[in-house]
Amino acid sequence: MRPVRLGLAGLLTAVVPIGLHAAGTAAEPVYTLELEAGPLLGCLEQIALAARVAIVDRSERVAAAACTGRSVHATLPQALDQLLVPAGLTWRRRDDGAIEVIQALPGERVDLSALTIEDTPLPSLAPVTAATPPVTSMAHEAMSITRVERERLSAAPLLSLAQIARYAPNVYASGASLAIRGQERDLDPFSGLSVRLDGIDLGSSLIEGDMVPVEGLAGLELQRGPRSFERGGNATAGALDLYTAAPTDSPSLRASAGLGNDTAMRGSITGSTRFGDSESGMRLALERRVLAEYVHEVYVPEANRDYRVVDNLYAKLNAVPEWLPGFSLEFALLAVSGDDPALYIAAGQFPFPLARERRSYAREAGRTQARALGAALNLQYGRDDWNLRLSANSTFARQEGLWLGSGFGPSGDLNNERRRAVGLSGRYTPGDWEMAAGVEFSAVSFADTDTLWISGFRRVADNREDLDFRTRSGWLWLGHHWGDRLSAGIGLRQVEEKVQQRYISISCTIGAGITPRPGACATRASQLEYTEGGRADTSTPVPFLVGNWDINDNNRLSLSHGRGIRSAGTRPEYTQKPERDDSSQLTWQANWFDERLKARLAVFRTLIRERFHLATNSIGARGRVHGAEFELDARLGERWRATLGLGLLDARYDYYRYYNENPSPRLPGAPKYTVLAGLRYGAEQGWYGTLDAYHAAEAETALDINPGNRRPAYSLADLRLGYRLDAADFSLTIANATDELYLDRVDFRYNVRRQETRYRLGDPRRIELRWQYEWQ
Repeated sequence: MRPVRLGLAGLLTAVVPIGLHAAGTAAEPVYTLELEAGPLLGCLEQIALAARVAIVDRSERVAAAACTGRSVHATLPQALDQLLVPAGLTWRRRDDGAIEVIQALPGERVDLSALTIEDTPLPSLAPVTAATPPVTSMAHEAMSITRVERERLSAAPLLSLAQIARYAPNVYASGASLAIRGQERDLDPFSGLSVRLDGIDLGSSLIEGDMVPVEGLAGLELQRGPRSFERGGNATAGALDLYTAAPTDSPSLRASAGLGNDTAMRGSITGSTRFGDSESGMRLALERRVLAEYVHEVYVPEANRDYRVVDNLYAKLNAVPEWLPGFSLEFALLAVSGDDPALYIAAGQFPFPLARERRSYAREAGRTQARALGAALNLQYGRDDWNLRLSANSTFARQEGLWLGSGFGPSGDLNNERRRAVGLSGRYTPGDWEMAAGVEFSAVSFADTDTLWISGFRRVADNREDLDFRTRSGWLWLGHHWGDRLSAGIGLRQVEEKVQQRYISISCTIGAGITPRPGACATRASQLEYTEGGRADTSTPVPFLVGNWDINDNNRLSLSHGRGIRSAGTRPEYTQKPERDDSSQLTWQANWFDERLKARLAVFRTLIRERFHLATNSIGARGRVHGAEFELDARLGERWRATLGLGLLDARYDYYRYYNENPSPRLPGAPKYTVLAGLRYGAEQGWYGTLDAYHAAEAETALDINPGNRRPAYSLADLRLGYRLDAADFSLTIANATDELYLDRVDFRYNVRRQETRYRLGDPRRIELRWQYEWQ
């Protein structure tokens, strides 16, 4: 047994361990304790002495956690739950009777029996958060999940969301085209990847413009494989969930500032507190980023700018009222305003690689601004064996600006993206059974308006395209546990969707000196050029099956099968069926040496059906993706930790009839393999450092790409070095340390809003010197 370590004290004394194995046959003794406010270490020591049980810290977080003063009249399990759950910890009983304190996983269900603290009954269900699994933990854990927890994020060289792909194998590209396992989505306005921040649907506009704050992230989950059964919609590739920290136990105020190369700057201030002794609290954050613009336009110099500014306001409220046991609420709000980056940097007719100066040879470029407001609500009521949950989210994003350099003249754009969803679910767990059901209603709409000034004729064309997707679905889930070793579950969601598309164009004549703006023809004599529209009603079943075998305490095998779907498309001349991707996966998870070494190996096979391109016509492509992923996490000592990841992909179309002579080409953009490695050093205080490396093999691109229809392989390295005090943190971060010139993504020959194939380069070297201080 590893020596018991609880912070600097080292050992929580124990005399005679008490086995919880007899809990079912004998009543648990009840302890009455007066716990003094102070370190969590001291409170746990009092419990260990009273219950005469050894308590071992495996989380390495107890020393930094706090304990509020309180009177406790509870059993040992109840007392441990009450102290550890608010700190993001949980516990388990070892075979020798000792208690191990471990870190709770995001969304882990912790059952709290009814207990009395200062004569006030507390909820018997863990408070709801955005990290709570929407169905059951069995379904949530079935597909591959890479978790990056607060311990790692606090020292990670993470400067923007564009770096997320470097944290998990078989993940690549960035922005709205962040791709997983061959599912690349940079062609149409809707995505096959669900991205949320504390439940707020970020859609495509916010992640495309790198406008999501990463300063306050406390955890993230990269979920690879279809998640449509859980999400109810467009999640063929998987899901990316971002989580902010819970409110702090005592009032705190944190300020941070960063200074980077090429005029980049960052500043933020965060306030957090809890209300009384409950888990209710609030967190409020405000951030401004000044980001360098490294793309220099050759043909459209008027689109150049030295920097862009992005502002974020974020608020989160958690309510766990003591007077209503079993009820909890989380509400999150995000407001964003800022300049969009240059979306595309080179037209397809020019060969890659571009010059080191990062000049853009695009014939047109945009200067746009974006504003967005998003909110999410999670509400729960229940007890140990049942609960009801209401979830809702809504996001509105607007992009407005000019596209310059067109051969016909400048173009003004106004693009609106709206997302909203509400779902009600319930779960009942009698004995070894898991039963769950729910309904969900969602809608996604795009309204793109542009006005084109035909130079020389002083004539304007106003064009508007509306896309509207309305979805309703219902689902059922049934699972069963056979002892502690075997479990299986089956679920079915039926998704019905109505899709509408409408395009209208009118023209008018204007005078000289007028800047094109959407709606320019509204006040002038105009004529209808043409209009078109289409509608589709679809119904798609989404099955999900999973089986788990816990071979022993250290090894688990999981076999699962699920379906991902992506919205249907419609044009006047055809109706496109929803895209369906069926995926099967076998996963082995293991841990050794008291969980100091963890490994996960997954092999998967995905059948792609009905892949299409909304902007052109129905492709009807079919394909197959085979692959494997291996991840390793090792604690090499008290201060050292290493990670390793390897992803293999064989992604190829079986049938693909659109502009390609090869009947079975590789999926565009999918590298044959990706490799990542990380090494971290440090503790709660003192020096710390992180080195992350990522490599993506070459990939076949779309059309008109030189040389040889290949996207070259590339390697990236990020590092961070810092020094942490009790209330302060100083660090130096370097992203893309070698200043690698690489192709981050390639847009297909045709896309919805602009023509031509376009390249987008990844960020150059970014350096930031950061300071952070927290008052409590």
